[in-house]
Amino acid sequence: MRLHNVARREALALTLSATCNLLLSRPSSARQEISSTRVSWGPFKGLSDAQIDELDERSRDPTAGVTLDGGLRVIDLVVGPGPQPQRGDRVYVHYKVWANGFRVGQAADYSFADNRPYSWTLGQSNDRLPRTIDDGLLGMREGGWRRVYLPDGFESGLRKVSRGPQGRYVGAKAPLLLQPGAPAYVDLIMLDGGSGRCERFLRPPGASEKEMAKLVSLTCSARMEIF
Repeated sequence: MRLHNVARREALALTLSATCNLLLSRPSSARQEISSTRVSWGPFKGLSDAQIDELDERSRDPTAGVTLDGGLRVIDLVVGPGPQPQRGDRVYVHYKVWANGFRVGQAADYSFADNRPYSWTLGQSNDRLPRTIDDGLLGMREGGWRRVYLPDGFESGLRKVSRGPQGRYVGAKAPLLLQPGAPAYVDLIMLDGGSGRCERFLRPPGASEKEMAKLVSLTCSARMEIF
């Protein structure tokens, strides 16, 4: 069943890749095309505001993407050109989590404020992202932008994240922004799925885990900095 799901995701990626290419090459007849770009890196590079907004709007359709066993739904907005990581591979991903819909209301958690993508080994559980995020990432390629709907969200819910001089922290009495077992809507941007473009900045040879935790590179395209 797992292999069948992965095959479905790969087929989805090919289909959506063609859809995105058609969308981005099509002239706008309803409005003047916006030439300025919102972001000049990763999956957004070269996309106008109008194109990003149209992809965002299409992802909100409840039939968008592919629904897998258990109700997990994956939606590829931009299919990346890079490596496709498997379980056991380290990934570097920017993410954003909402409780009520994609880009609806306050985000319950996001990685961008850390000035670096979040990194973990696929298949290894952690207390920051649920196991189903691994399932949602399978079939995704580096440089891609994917949205995942988690019907059961975070088993223990998601409390408000605070950030201070020592980095991010979550207090035991912090308010719940995502209730236990409630649906979650997650944006995923994979910056490194095997090419090493983030690895060289954030996990350089010879650095200790403590030293590596202090390295930052928001898009893995600039030199590392120490804060």
